[in-house]
Amino acid sequence: MTGPSDTVTELLANLERGESLPARWYTDPSIAERELARIFRKSWIYVGPLAHLANLGDYITGYAGGVPVVVVRGEAGLAGFVNVCRHRRHEVMQGRGNARMMMCGYHAWTYDLGGQLRRAPRSEGAADFRLEDFPLLPIRAEALGPLVFANLDQEALPVQHFFGPVLDIIAQAGIVLDELEPHSRAEGNSPANWKAMLENYLECYHCAVAHPGFSAAIDVRPDQYKYEARDWFSTQTGPVKRSALAGQGKAPPYDVTGAVGESQYHFLWPNLTISINPGFPNLSAELWIPDGPAVTKGFSDRFFGRGASEEFIRTMIAFNEQVAAEDDRLTDSVQRGLMGGLPDRGRFLPNAEPLVLDFQRKIIRAMVGKN
Repeated sequence: MTGPSDTVTELLANLERGESLPARWYTDPSIAERELARIFRKSWIYVGPLAHLANLGDYITGYAGGVPVVVVRGEAGLAGFVNVCRHRRHEVMQGRGNARMMMCGYHAWTYDLGGQLRRAPRSEGAADFRLEDFPLLPIRAEALGPLVFANLDQEALPVQHFFGPVLDIIAQAGIVLDELEPHSRAEGNSPANWKAMLENYLECYHCAVAHPGFSAAIDVRPDQYKYEARDWFSTQTGPVKRSALAGQGKAPPYDVTGAVGESQYHFLWPNLTISINPGFPNLSAELWIPDGPAVTKGFSDRFFGRGASEEFIRTMIAFNEQVAAEDDRLTDSVQRGLMGGLPDRGRFLPNAEPLVLDFQRKIIRAMVGKN
C-alpha cells in the first residue's frame, strides 16, 4: 500500500506542512480494502433511527465494514447480529420491520430475537448437527440519542465514550433530541472516494464560492464560522445570517426563523455526519459508505421536531438537496483530478481547513500506525 516514504512519522510531518495524502490513497483498491479492515470493522457505524426499534421484534438492517448487520429490539433491549445465515450465508432480514422470529428467505432457517437457531428444515438426519451450534454471530449495538450504531469489534468502548458530548452540543442549538421524529431516508451514490467527500464536508472555505443559497442563510465569514476538533468527532457552527432574519439582502431558500439559531455540522468518526440548519428543529444523519476506491454510497435520514409544517419540511429537504448537488459537482471533479495522479499531493491552508487536516491525521494513524 505504501511507498518507501510512507511511514506514519513522515506522513504526519508532511501533513503538518499542509501537504495532503498522496493521490493513490483515493484511487488504489488495496487501500480501500485496508480501510475496511482497519477502520470500518473497528468503529461504531450508524445503522438507523432508534424510533424504528420502539417495540419488541422491531428490526433495522445495514452494513458495517461491508458486513450485513441487523439490530433488533429483543426482550433484553437492543441486540445486534451479523445479518448472514449460518447455512449458505444468505442475508436473513431485509430492510426494516417487525418480526417475532428471524427467518432466512433461502431455506427457512429460523432464528429467535436472541439470535439462536430454532429451526433448520430437514436437519434431523444430519450427523453431528445441533441447532445450538449455529446462532447468528453477535455484534455490538447501542443507541446514542435518537441514533443506533453497530460495531463488529466486541472489545470496543461504548459509543457514548466516543460521541457522547455531541448530544450536549446539539442541545445547545435548540434541538430537543427526544422530540425529533424520523421523516424519510434518501439514498444515493457518487463517483468519488469517501474521504474526498468527507473532506469537502469538513470545511466551509468553499461555501461562499460554491453555495450561494447556503451562504444566504448562514454566516460563513471566517470570524463567524467556527471549527472545533475533538478526539473522535468534530464540529462546525455558523450563526443564522442577520440579513436573512431581517429580510434583507438575498432571500434564503427556506424560513430560517425558529428555535434553532445556528447551524451545526458534526462529523463522527469514521463516516457519519449530522447536519442541523437554522430554523425549526431539524437534523439529518448522513452515512458515507465506501464502495471501492472511487464510489461512495450513502443515505441521509431526515428528522424534524414535532409539529414541523409540510412547507418547512419541503423547503428544508430542497435546501439540503441543492447543497448536496453543488457538493457532488465539486467532489466528482476532485476525484477526476485524483485519478490522474498529478499533482500527487494537494496543499492545504491550515487556518481555513483545520478539520480536513484533523481527519487526515485520523486516517494516517488508523491505516499506518500510531508510532
